Amino acid sequence: MEFNYLTLNKTNIKTYLECFKNNDNVKDHSKVEWQFFESHFQNDFVVIAEDPSNERPAGIYAMATVKFQINGKDYLSAQSLDTITDINYRGKGLFTNLANRIYERGEKEGLELVYGFPNGNSIHGFTRKLKWDNLDPIPFLIKPLKTKYFTSKIKPLKWFPNINLSALDFKLNYKTKLVEDFSFPEEVNRLWDVFSKDISVSVKRDKEYLDWRYIKKPNEDYKIIHSYDKETNAYNGFIVFCIKEKHEGKIAYIMELIYNPSNTRAGRELLNKAISFIKKEKTDTILSWCFDFSPNYEAFKKNRFFNLPEKLRPIELHFGYRFFNTKNKDIISNRNNWFLSYSDSDTV
Repeated sequence: MEFNYLTLNKTNIKTYLECFKNNDNVKDHSKVEWQFFESHFQNDFVVIAEDPSNERPAGIYAMATVKFQINGKDYLSAQSLDTITDINYRGKGLFTNLANRIYERGEKEGLELVYGFPNGNSIHGFTRKLKWDNLDPIPFLIKPLKTKYFTSKIKPLKWFPNINLSALDFKLNYKTKLVEDFSFPEEVNRLWDVFSKDISVSVKRDKEYLDWRYIKKPNEDYKIIHSYDKETNAYNGFIVFCIKEKHEGKIAYIMELIYNPSNTRAGRELLNKAISFIKKEKTDTILSWCFDFSPNYEAFKKNRFFNLPEKLRPIELHFGYRFFNTKNKDIISNRNNWFLSYSDSDTV
């Protein structure tokens, strides 16, 4: 079957949205614009297949460009985001066709890699048809706050009373000043350099990226807290978090926690302060993504976060990538070289 292949632009966003709406997946117009037209990169990789007989969108493969830091050097890379084949056009190889078109263009334009988090329904297509490598599992951490959220899902335990599990009270060192401010100071660039010194593979979390990811993203309610030294006003770090009604409960997400690794107290205090705020909102549980070898893992460990078993995770997600340039193959393929957080998620 022949299709017309469209590149996403501001005049045909409605076609993009229509494809998802036709398949019971409504997308926010403003978030699509933010994702593909408001980032500091203007060469995002999106292809829409359209049936010329009725102008119905048949499928989409979309990647958003991001700046990756690999062994201290910057590389243009991409995150695989929206993939969909309309229910009327499935079984025709459209998913593979669209992906290969985008990958061919990405390789020509110098992309280093594509990464993402396929769900349980699509992971096999990515690994078998698109030559992705799997770096599972995603490093989910959890801090339960109330028993009812978990016991209500287990029939024999539904009678169990709703007990608050976290009695942690916020305590701030007298030398530290915490400021809630919905912005990022210029100091975050230097902070990221220090924080990422031993991180080999990651999206570069500089001010330009953070402003786009958190300040400019529409229809969100992120909280940002910064840590400063009271005496010198030196910048210690920041935390970003949010609270959402999801997965049949009230869930808090620690989106990002970055601080000077030499100041572990600052990391614990930022997380402690966020937990205190989250508890006051009567939240059921807190989730985060963090490897146990990441620079900020100690802060989560000290604040009693623990690994969330795969069978208890609210959704099935996988973590993988495909490289386009073999130069950094060995570095990228080593899971222990990566840094992830909920900043990398396109759904929170």
